Amino acid sequence: MKSTIVSFVLGGSMVLAGALAWIMTPTAESAAQQAKINLETMIPANFDGWKIEPDMAARIVNPDDEGLVVEIYDQTLSRTYINTEGERVMLSIAYGGKQSTDLHVHRPEICYAAGGFSISKISKTFVDTTIGRIPVMRLVAKQGARNEPITYWVRVGDSLTRGWIEQKLAAIGYGLTRKVPDGLLFRVSTISNDEQDSYRIQQAFLVAMMKAVKSTDRFWLVGQLGS
Repeated sequence: MKSTIVSFVLGGSMVLAGALAWIMTPTAESAAQQAKINLETMIPANFDGWKIEPDMAARIVNPDDEGLVVEIYDQTLSRTYINTEGERVMLSIAYGGKQSTDLHVHRPEICYAAGGFSISKISKTFVDTTIGRIPVMRLVAKQGARNEPITYWVRVGDSLTRGWIEQKLAAIGYGLTRKVPDGLLFRVSTISNDEQDSYRIQQAFLVAMMKAVKSTDRFWLVGQLGS
């Protein structure tokens, strides 16, 4: 009798494990069901007093290994913008069509640290824009004399995530629906020792940029953003 119960339990566990494996095996990619993204044309070169400063693009940090970038991302965009006041913002966007639990966009606090930067003052907050409140992560990356306040978010499918836990939960949630979501890392930063002023400049840039991006393209940047 005891051996029968044990066999029944083991058999049930195997069936359950098989069912979970089937459920968690992705069968569709969200990006494949949507129009193709084009970061170069999506983000305007000039808007509301901001314009691209081509000669400054080299200052943008890309700490990820080039081979890893190719593996994770389908498209990347790096630009430096300057406004009429001489204020600069470095913009970096990376898009990947497959955001599985083991292959997803790299958060700046990880890749900057891997590139030799010290990371401090990590915090979650919001940036208020005309299209709604954007949940963001902020941190400061420092290497030698370079002090770089950063604002970023990661979109996984429809949702914006901040930090490892939120990003993982979003990917797992899609796994339960047997879909592989697409994802996007959106990062702005400035080189300055005045961190609060940097975040003020970054917020002004984001407000202007989000207003300038076509309404039909905003989903690619912020997903289903609540008001």
